[in-house]
Amino acid sequence: MNMTVKLININFSYTGTKKVIDDFSLELTEGNIYALMGANGAGKSTLFNIINGFIKPQSGNIIFNETDITKFSPYKRNLIGIGRTFQDLRLITTISVKENILLSFKNNLSDKWHNAILKPNKLKLQQIELEKRTREIIQQFHLEEVESNLASDISFGQQKLLSLACCVANDAQLLLLDEPVAGVNPVYREQLTEILLRLKQQGKIILLIEHNTDFINQVADSICFMAYGQKHNFKNIAEMKQSEIVLNAYL
Repeated sequence: MNMTVKLININFSYTGTKKVIDDFSLELTEGNIYALMGANGAGKSTLFNIINGFIKPQSGNIIFNETDITKFSPYKRNLIGIGRTFQDLRLITTISVKENILLSFKNNLSDKWHNAILKPNKLKLQQIELEKRTREIIQQFHLEEVESNLASDISFGQQKLLSLACCVANDAQLLLLDEPVAGVNPVYREQLTEILLRLKQQGKIILLIEHNTDFINQVADSICFMAYGQKHNFKNIAEMKQSEIVLNAYL
């Protein structure tokens, strides 16, 4: 069965404001990259916060693989496979690149001290496997040269790569990426493009907020443009630019 995420008739407004999300429905399927676009204040970040549970919608439902997760906490949504990167990255900057990745794995037996006593063999085998998996992720995300550096000491582009690497280590199936290439130089943008296309081939669902139209043309299978809380679908940037709705939204 293919993985799907469905937003069904989502409504949300902040106190004393018009609807930020207005009867919004969207279906996402595995192996696809979706670009979420819109002018500032269109509701893109609010929609992300609703999907990962930071905000509860006033009405509507979120279905993840046929399970209604509308009332799930952010923690529970993370456990079932929803991962998110942020514009401010939110890495643990006082530890190394490698340690950030190691800490992202779920069900790590070393998180509980008593496992060293009660499950020493199982703990040892898991640590060997996690070291192997960490090495693979470091290589896939082009972080070999900085793996021992503090996360605070690597470049902004490398921090973007690390943030996404942590989501992959956490086994996220739905990736919510907030401006993944904003402020990133062309070298890291090319690496991120290659990584996202590979993750797509692995069957991940990727929903990204981004303003870089060249990047969107390279990676996105479709565009969801938000205006006045509602969505408008486009196949590509060229089609989107011809829309009066889009022009009016930016005016």
